[in-house]
Amino acid sequence: MPKVTALYVYPVKGLKGISLITADIAGTGFHWDRHWLVTRPDGRFLTQRQIPRMTLISTALPPEALTKEWTKLGPDTSLTLSAPGKEPLQVPLVPRPVADAELKECTCWDWKGLAQDEGEDAAAWLTDFLGKPARLVRYIGTPGTGDAVADPKRRECELPFGKGVETAFADGYPFLIATESSLADLNTRMPEPLPMNRFRPNLVVDDSVEPWAEDDWQALSVVGPPDRKVEFLSLKPCSRCKVTTTDQDTGAVGKEPLMTLGKFRSGKLLGWSALASWKHEVFFGWNLTATTPGTVAVGDDIIVTRKRTTALAA
Repeated sequence: MPKVTALYVYPVKGLKGISLITADIAGTGFHWDRHWLVTRPDGRFLTQRQIPRMTLISTALPPEALTKEWTKLGPDTSLTLSAPGKEPLQVPLVPRPVADAELKECTCWDWKGLAQDEGEDAAAWLTDFLGKPARLVRYIGTPGTGDAVADPKRRECELPFGKGVETAFADGYPFLIATESSLADLNTRMPEPLPMNRFRPNLVVDDSVEPWAEDDWQALSVVGPPDRKVEFLSLKPCSRCKVTTTDQDTGAVGKEPLMTLGKFRSGKLLGWSALASWKHEVFFGWNLTATTPGTVAVGDDIIVTRKRTTALAA
């Protein structure tokens, strides 16, 4: 039975993540995942694609913040950002009332909407360390049954695969799953092996499955004692960008793993053509959404409840 071997949450898009033992499901993914976004002063989002140095900033949250009980936390509870040569930055975890907050128009890929600006101290801290004018904004959308498209604070996942699914500031979807066996297979083809953190997953599965078995998973359950179970749908393969070429410990940028993935994991070679752009893209990991609430934990079983029956063709 394949098992979950690691769980990660990335509170600020593009910064270091946090390794978890258990993680609760929120309306947009794991609690606090990609809940904050670094932007230019004009609201355009910034990631390691533009500033590899972002990976040198660590994030930390109090353990109780990563549960459903976070709403009971006091006003002094904070997200902490740390970076070499800098005093830590404390960002209040509990958002200000909307009436008192400065809302800022920002973009994240094709989405344009409103987020809460975290103020001048956060902006000055990021600007000083990154060497470019930057601000920090917070996602304040509240997922629900209404029309996310009509609410400028909420973000629907990219179409055509994510209709009706919401996320915060992840690239496109609430969760990313990857398997250790697929990474091991990739590394046998690489000049030098790479760690899993290059791919910034939320859930990692052990190496008891065949390499690339996740390509066939359409629905799966993550099951743990005593009666925990969270259901997931696998929406689309994750196309990979230059962030994977950035060493997550040093910020150094190279050419791998994109060059090697291009030799055997391109959309053209895999025969995946649901989107025209896939022909020229490479893939590692799959994007998921949770269809039930709950908690997942390291050591939980992965049960594939439905396999893909149709090819990823146009």
